[in-house]
Amino acid sequence: MAIVSAAVVTLSGAYWQWRLTPLKHVQVQSTNIPTVFVAGDYAKAFSTNGFVHRLSATHLMTRALMVHVAKNGHVVVKQFAPLRHNPTIQVVFADNHHSKRQARQLATVMHLLNQRYHVQQFNAVGHSSGGNIIFDYLTANHQEAQPHIQRFVSIGTNYPNAALQLKHLPQQTKILNIAGQIWRTSGDGEVQLNGILAFSKLLTAHHFEIQTKIIHGNPLRTEHSMLHINPTVDAQLATFLYGTSNS
Repeated sequence: MAIVSAAVVTLSGAYWQWRLTPLKHVQVQSTNIPTVFVAGDYAKAFSTNGFVHRLSATHLMTRALMVHVAKNGHVVVKQFAPLRHNPTIQVVFADNHHSKRQARQLATVMHLLNQRYHVQQFNAVGHSSGGNIIFDYLTANHQEAQPHIQRFVSIGTNYPNAALQLKHLPQQTKILNIAGQIWRTSGDGEVQLNGILAFSKLLTAHHFEIQTKIIHGNPLRTEHSMLHINPTVDAQLATFLYGTSNS
């Protein structure tokens, strides 16, 4: 039994190191601009934990805050580190299946970050409907002071109402739009590739700075729920958010 346990530990360690390999070649600059992570429907903290653990393990980012939002909108913040060296902020909603309500609650979170933690600028990463939550927040009219968006990474998300909302998106927003395509199929098994590409085309037409990345391959790499644990996606978002060529 001890031999089996040792083998499992060894294999787990080897697998973890393999998962980190694409990130070992990424070079970033160190900033105090945090990145807010929002996951999709029915997501809990573990949905963004993978991003944060891998990016912090390779010293590309720093795990800084975990924000829990109760169903009534009450916000509780747990701090792990100062907001330095590309800090991460995970936002976790108790009511995690109503994206419009979550977008309104995100505004409360961002105001708190602005007032309590002096966050003036931020990046955002959204997977699936997490992208819709962020986009709805960014295109809403807010009464309270909010930090300014710099870069937005959208992973496996389409935006049916983007044409109506886009005029409200801050023009300085730089966007990375990531899609999955299982082999030669029409998408990632849940979201159609054409819908994601249509969003990129619309952004280009409105003169936004947009990069589009399509992750091709087998379902273990490109299926909708696998995109947020794909090391290639990790490397792309780290480079886009904090890469040395950004300065």
